[in-house]
Amino acid sequence: MAQLIIKDPKILAIYNQVVCDDVKEKQIRLSNSGIESHNSCETCAVCLECPSLDDATNMVQPFIKHHVTYFPQKIAYVHDKCHKKIHETKNHFLIQYDVGDSQIFYDNQKALSKTNQRSIYQ
Repeated sequence: MAQLIIKDPKILAIYNQVVCDDVKEKQIRLSNSGIESHNSCETCAVCLECPSLDDATNMVQPFIKHHVTYFPQKIAYVHDKCHKKIHETKNHFLIQYDVGDSQIFYDNQKALSKTNQRSIYQ
């Protein structure tokens, strides 16, 4: 996979701002669709830090959306490394769903995607 590198600091700042604005717009869309957020897309729900920058490119790395619950949907925004910690921790407070809920949810998503090509999760 090719990696984009932006050397001009002004363009890099604009790019990072566009990425952050896009993530905020997606959070609003999800909220308007009835999907609750545990936290803002500006602060990690685990470590309470801002999105990190890639060491090589200085480009912002948006958070991962982690399901706290599937029914009803509730999402937490977290770093990739924090997401791994959630799933490595027994009885983590950000896992409030039953075993099997994720399988049911994603099976339903596959069925819906066949009838609706434009998903709110994109």
